[in-house]
Amino acid sequence: MPTADSIATGRCSPDRKVRGAPLFGSARRSRGQSLTWLTLGRLRNIALTDLYTELGLKNAPVAILSDKDGTIVDTEPGWRPASIKVVEEAGGVWLPNEDPQRILGVSSKDHATALAQAVTRGTGEKADPQMLFDYVGNAIEARMRKGLVLMPGAGELLSAFETAGLPQALVTASPKSLVQALVDGLGDHPLSTYVSGDDEIPGQPDPAPYLLGAERLGVDINDCPVFEDSDTGLAAARAAGATVHSVTERPLAELLVHLSE
Repeated sequence: MPTADSIATGRCSPDRKVRGAPLFGSARRSRGQSLTWLTLGRLRNIALTDLYTELGLKNAPVAILSDKDGTIVDTEPGWRPASIKVVEEAGGVWLPNEDPQRILGVSSKDHATALAQAVTRGTGEKADPQMLFDYVGNAIEARMRKGLVLMPGAGELLSAFETAGLPQALVTASPKSLVQALVDGLGDHPLSTYVSGDDEIPGQPDPAPYLLGAERLGVDINDCPVFEDSDTGLAAARAAGATVHSVTERPLAELLVHLSE
């Protein structure tokens, strides 16, 4: 069975994919339709020129970097309710107009800090950030292991990039344990490496995560598109020098029209 470490830098070169169980074998479309990586058909002989133009690329990219939550897999909605639950159970106060943005797309450390501050807001006492975050992380991991939900269009695009021979990296603020939960559902997938919230680098919106992702792929970030959904992730990717596509402004499914046989 593949592990998160098996796609870490130095263990899986861009042309050596991790093999194992069917990719997203337990995943499902938003409408509840059954989905496996193999049923996507591989999209052989696809011409990506129109897509590259649509993404604003002047030349064909050398690699692809993507966020995880809210971009490739639909786990983003689970973070908020789990965070609210742990804060309120600890006697804290969740501010609906402020706290959601403090946990979206940020590092594990920053998310934990936001939780602790929300608890202190209600109790007046200091809270343990890591303990609170571990509770949320465990809830998300349990949710992921029950079955992943691919964002519409994500499977088709990743498969198209793989067919074109482009190495791909996952760049996420999630801890390594959640990357492992994802990889446990993957097998015949296109990922060459990853960056997680456990890497000892500054978190987003600092460009460090995307710069590290490109470094682990052995490419120049300026020659890569990045797919992101959060404001902090978009800021990080732009600061790194990548060509950035916001899946919030234009979902991946809308890009499929630019794939041609």
